[in-house]
Amino acid sequence: MKKLKLSFKPVTAAVGATALSLTSGAAMAQEAGIDLTAITGAFNASDIITAVMAVAAVLAAIYATMTAAKMALRWIRGG
Repeated sequence: MKKLKLSFKPVTAAVGATALSLTSGAAMAQEAGIDLTAITGAFNASDIITAVMAVAAVLAAIYATMTAAKMALRWIRGG
């Protein structure tokens, strides 16, 4: 059997290049004087927090329901 050698160099280089392009893109936008307030002003942090908390509440309710069902089945079975 042959052993596989894993090389993470291309992945690291790709991640580094992506990060570099993102930062250079942001720097170019800042230098060009592009106004992004129409995009960033379209939502508030409170809207995002409310949405995340709503999803968390739904997941918590599902978990609580599953736990209660398991407990009820244990009580019925006598275990």
